[in-house]
Amino acid sequence: MPRFVPKFELRSMTVMLSFLSALFVIPMSARTVTVSCAENTISNALKSLDPQASNTIRVSGTCHDSIGIYDFAQLTITGVTAGGKKAAIKGGSNAPVFWIVGSHVHLTNLTIDGGQFGVMCREFSVCVFSGNTIQNTNGNGVALDSADATFNGDTIQNNANFGLTSTASRFRMTQVIVKGTTAGSWGPGTGVEVDSGSTLTVEGLTVEGNQGAGVSVVGDSNVTNRSWAGAFTVSNNGAGGIWIVEQSSGDISGATVTGNGPGNGGAGVVIDGNSEASFWGGGTITGNDPMDVYCGALNGIAAAPQLATIGVTNCPSTY
Repeated sequence: MPRFVPKFELRSMTVMLSFLSALFVIPMSARTVTVSCAENTISNALKSLDPQASNTIRVSGTCHDSIGIYDFAQLTITGVTAGGKKAAIKGGSNAPVFWIVGSHVHLTNLTIDGGQFGVMCREFSVCVFSGNTIQNTNGNGVALDSADATFNGDTIQNNANFGLTSTASRFRMTQVIVKGTTAGSWGPGTGVEVDSGSTLTVEGLTVEGNQGAGVSVVGDSNVTNRSWAGAFTVSNNGAGGIWIVEQSSGDISGATVTGNGPGNGGAGVVIDGNSEASFWGGGTITGNDPMDVYCGALNGIAAAPQLATIGVTNCPSTY
């Protein structure tokens, strides 16, 4: 005999099935696309993607492009190594290679070469860098403006003005090299500039051979060295090793600061303008010109310098 199911049971089953289906829907708009630079550009590939989905672009060859990324929820751009060479993206002299706004972007295994900026990451973007080489820009290698960023295994080299500059941003550098920055029309050739309330966490960083300062912490900013995660070495920079000034602070315990020059009033470590640097975990600051650690007259304070190996200093032992 046929069994008749009451209407209210059918409605309940329909609602339940709809709910369960919704739980297991895989967004159809998530995509992985491949860009061969001989045939296409990254800018063109972006036009085919849903910005609110999770997207990956695989890049091979050498692209010539200026790439604007706006309001992408999750975008990965990864270079494919061929013949021992990373994929490269070359920029023109008057435009950035990457301009990232309001997006979550992962750039990996790329050579970003030239451009006015290598990468501008701004307006609450989250930018994740891994295994890239960013070089030969005539503006800044990387600029962070009101953004979060992490760097892991990247090299930032031979850029003008600043290797990396930050404004009101938070970033971490892990096993990163910044070198060869030269003075330009709007910057003195500083390797890493931590500015305007920014925060840098170091987990292995080498800053060397920059025309300006190695690391400049300025404008109510902070640098913290996690020495157990990797060496923090600042050497052979023209205008001092580490500057901590203008109401800024730094825990540079464990850092090695050597061979830095006196340009622009520099020293191995300069502390001035109601600022403080701490050396509780030791460190080696020697062989800098004209002084290894300088405490300025405007309330520059060195905390526990006696615990580090310091050559010449005018800072008293404190704390």
